[in-house]
Amino acid sequence: MEWFKHWFNSEEYLKVYKHRDEKDAEELVNLVLNSIQLNPGDTILDMAAGFGRHAILFAKKGFKVSAVDLSENLLSIAQNNAEKEGANIEFIQSDIRHFTSTKKYNLIINLFTSIGYFESDDENYNILKNAFELLKDGGFFVLDYFNKNFVKKNLVAQTIDEVDDSIITQNRFIEGERIIKEITVERKGKTNKFYESVRMFSKEELIGVMENLGFKIIKIFGDFSGKPFELDFSPRIIIIAFK
Repeated sequence: MEWFKHWFNSEEYLKVYKHRDEKDAEELVNLVLNSIQLNPGDTILDMAAGFGRHAILFAKKGFKVSAVDLSENLLSIAQNNAEKEGANIEFIQSDIRHFTSTKKYNLIINLFTSIGYFESDDENYNILKNAFELLKDGGFFVLDYFNKNFVKKNLVAQTIDEVDDSIITQNRFIEGERIIKEITVERKGKTNKFYESVRMFSKEELIGVMENLGFKIIKIFGDFSGKPFELDFSPRIIIIAFK
């Protein structure tokens, strides 16, 4: 079931993830730029760009940015945000599993847990393969994913939040190697239900797949501020790799 097609294109998605703010994005963009060597005018591909937080920041720093996402709704918001910020970005609606381009990029980013949605590992890993093929020789790739060990130890089974005029209930549980989230949004007497199912990858799995593809791992961080990765305590695993 390709739950993400409906969920990411819904108005409710942004309410649930409203807490993802500019501070997170700025920290991560600065972490990336302090960890690699890029030059003004270099090309960047944001795979699964969402509503454009990171793409806009990179564009405002003088890079040529292409932003790909499947959701028309999120891309429309990203485009409006980019126009307000005066950021010149090429927006492309596409499924990142199948995205192709005649361009090659100096940096490709896949942030905020944007693989793992798909039922088969081949499909999930194909995104990493695609990134490798779209990179220039000497280019960089950044993968930001949740840390499996941290999630398992700190899973909150249920949260109920009031956002604007909506009550959002999220039930979370682990089923095999996937973390499942059932989301209920109640607004003005109307109830909408959504669902997420994301594969939990260990550090070893992600690094193994990337190295097999030909990536050379440069650095691994545990959060957006750049703390070292700790298996049981880091909320994220941020892998910076080189082709």
